[in-house]
Amino acid sequence: MLPPGAILILGASALALGCVVGSFLNVCIYRMPRDRSIVSPPSHCPQCGGRLRAVDLVPLASFLFLGRKCRFCGGAISWRYFAVELITGLVFLIVWLACGPGPSVVPCWIFASVVIAVVFTDLDHMIIPDKLVLAGLAAALVAEALVAARGEAGLLLVSLPGTELMVPRLLAGGLLGLGVFVFIRAFSQLLFRREGMGLGDVKLAGAIGAMLGPTLALVSFGLAILAGAVLGVLLLVTRVRRRMEYLPFGPFLAAAALATLVAPGFLMAATRECYLRWTGAFAP
Repeated sequence: MLPPGAILILGASALALGCVVGSFLNVCIYRMPRDRSIVSPPSHCPQCGGRLRAVDLVPLASFLFLGRKCRFCGGAISWRYFAVELITGLVFLIVWLACGPGPSVVPCWIFASVVIAVVFTDLDHMIIPDKLVLAGLAAALVAEALVAARGEAGLLLVSLPGTELMVPRLLAGGLLGLGVFVFIRAFSQLLFRREGMGLGDVKLAGAIGAMLGPTLALVSFGLAILAGAVLGVLLLVTRVRRRMEYLPFGPFLAAAALATLVAPGFLMAATRECYLRWTGAFAP
């Protein structure tokens, strides 16, 4: 058990690291959907092209110090930049509190960064870049490597007709995620004669399954579908969106995956309780 002083220092460090990573995510969110390099050219004002100095890149502080304006052209800077940095910092802190100190928090931070970037790119452009999906898979691979380093197998027993197989948890979860959403995509296309889900969502589901494993992935997918359905109905009732207008599903997948990552026990217990109540309602 860490002393309170150490917890405070490490927690503040996780928050600060998250804000720094959030600054980098702003670059990814802006450039990736436009097929631009995230390393070159250096950070600059998108309106006038002025190259930002080190003092302009301090997370949170620079935004407030500059008064939301570019120092070169005076152009307005969106609150989105500040929000992404703050959200990433808070998420890093929450993930650290959930996972505890140690190497296992690193892949969780990587995965959290991926899903934050997914939320904003999908909201802005209805796109989930393949690079983000690959980064999510990389996080899953790092997590599995750490499990192997601790001497744990990371294998699942899968029963098939006439045989039983030991399958890597990462592979089982990834295939489950892909399979579930390939089916949903095909079914919606058959039912509505139009794409109900993009391939980016399908690929993201595979990465989520690889990171969370089959059981938690199903909990995450159920939560995402429920949240998407509830919000979709609310938007239709309030006429914010038209009936055949697409609603990005990536943010729901991402948010549900992050919630499952930081509170797996709570969500598993809630899912089990809901299932027992639902089946009990139909019992004779």
